[in-house]
Amino acid sequence: MPPRRLINTTTYELYKNGDAEVKASPHYAILSHRWGKAEVTFQMLTNPQWRESNLGTEPMKKIREACKKARDRDTPIEWLWCDTCCIDKDNTEELTTSLNSMFEWYRKAIVCYGYLADVDWDPSLQQMSKSVDRPNQESVWFERGWTLQELLAPRYMEFFDRNWTFMGTRDGLSDKLQSVTGIAKKYLTGAATFKQASVATRMGWMAGRTTTEIEDIAYSMLGLLNISMPIYYGEGVKAFIRLQRTLIESSSDESLFAWTIPANGLTCYRRDNKTPVWAPNSWGLLAPSPDCFSRYRDVVVLPDLYVPRLSGSYKWVQRAIQFEMPMKSGTEVTNFFGRARKEVTLPLNCWRQHDDGKSWNVNLKLRKNGHVYSRIDCDDVVEKRGSKPSTNSVMGVDQVVTRPLTVAQPDEIDLEQLPMQDTQH
Repeated sequence: MPPRRLINTTTYELYKNGDAEVKASPHYAILSHRWGKAEVTFQMLTNPQWRESNLGTEPMKKIREACKKARDRDTPIEWLWCDTCCIDKDNTEELTTSLNSMFEWYRKAIVCYGYLADVDWDPSLQQMSKSVDRPNQESVWFERGWTLQELLAPRYMEFFDRNWTFMGTRDGLSDKLQSVTGIAKKYLTGAATFKQASVATRMGWMAGRTTTEIEDIAYSMLGLLNISMPIYYGEGVKAFIRLQRTLIESSSDESLFAWTIPANGLTCYRRDNKTPVWAPNSWGLLAPSPDCFSRYRDVVVLPDLYVPRLSGSYKWVQRAIQFEMPMKSGTEVTNFFGRARKEVTLPLNCWRQHDDGKSWNVNLKLRKNGHVYSRIDCDDVVEKRGSKPSTNSVMGVDQVVTRPLTVAQPDEIDLEQLPMQDTQH
C-alpha cells in the first residue's frame, strides 16, 4: 500500500495516491528528519493561501530542499513524502493506518533523505561533526525513536548536513553509523537483513532513544518487528507491553525475554533531562522499556542449537505468560516428594556468543508465589556454557519434555511514581 498522500516536488501541492498524476509516475522520495519547533502541517499545506504566502519561510525550507534534491536527480522524482504534512493526524483511522504502514513506505521509496539539522560536514576530513547544539554529543537525529526504522527500512539512503550539503550514503557512512548506533555494519550495508537479528538485538537498538509521545517508543518499532496493532495515545508505558503481547502471537523468538534492569534507568522515557529509575525485586517476563535490552544486543538464535517447542510453547493468559518449560525430568519443577520447587531456572532458546567462541545459553530465575511464578534477580541473567533447552531421548529420538509454568505479569509501571535521576549522556 503506497502513502495516502504525496507532495509534488515542483508545486508543493498535496496529491492523493489515487490521483491520475500520481498513478502516471508513482515513484517517490521520502524524508527522515527530526521534528523542530515549527513544522509544516497537513492543514497548512492543504491551504492554497498559506502555501502561496509561506513558500519562502523557514518552516518550508526543509520541504523545499528535499523536493529540490528529488527534482535534481539524474532521473527526477516528482513526489516526496514527509511525515509532518502528509498525514491528517486529526483522522484517527488514517493515523493508525499510517503508523502501521510507515516502515513499508520508507522501504518502497526510491531514496530516503536523512537530514541532520544540527551537524556540519567537513569535506577536507570527510567526516561529520558532533552536534552544533550539544557540545561533544552526536546529532539528536540518532536519539529519536522514529529515526531507527527510518535508518533501516530504506533500500537506499543519502545523508545531508544542516546546510543540505551531501555527506554520503548509508553504505558509505556505515562505519560512523555503526559506531554511533551500535547497529552492526552488515545490517546497514544490506549484507544481512535486520530481520535476521534477534528480537533482543532489535530491541537493544532502540535502547536510549526517545520520542515526544511515550507511546511512540512502541509504535515506532512496529515495522522493525513486522507486526501491527491499534494505536491508542494516552495509554503510556502500556503500549510497550502491548507491543510485546502482540509479538508473542506471531513470533517464537524467545530472546524477547532476554533482558535485565537497565543501570542508567528507563532512558527512553526521559523528560527534561531526568530519567525514571526502575529496579523491582521481582517482575514478569515482559520488559517495560527497550532500555532493558541494552546489554543484550549480542543475543542470537542459533538454528543448530534451537530446540523446537510444542505448539503454543508460551502464550498470554490473563495478565500472565503461560510457558511450557523444557525439562529433563519432573524433578526440575518438583522435588522428590512431588512438591513444587520454590525456585526454578527457565532456559531460553537464545544464546550469547563469548570471546572464546562458545555459545552460552540464556536462562532466567523464577520464584513460585502461590500458583504462579515471578522472575527474580532481574538485574542479571544466568548464562550456561554450551547448554540448550532440555530434551529426552526416546527410542534414539530427542523429544522435548515440558512442564507448564505461569509467570505473572505485573500491571504497567506508573512513571509518575518512579524516582528520577539526572540523565547520563
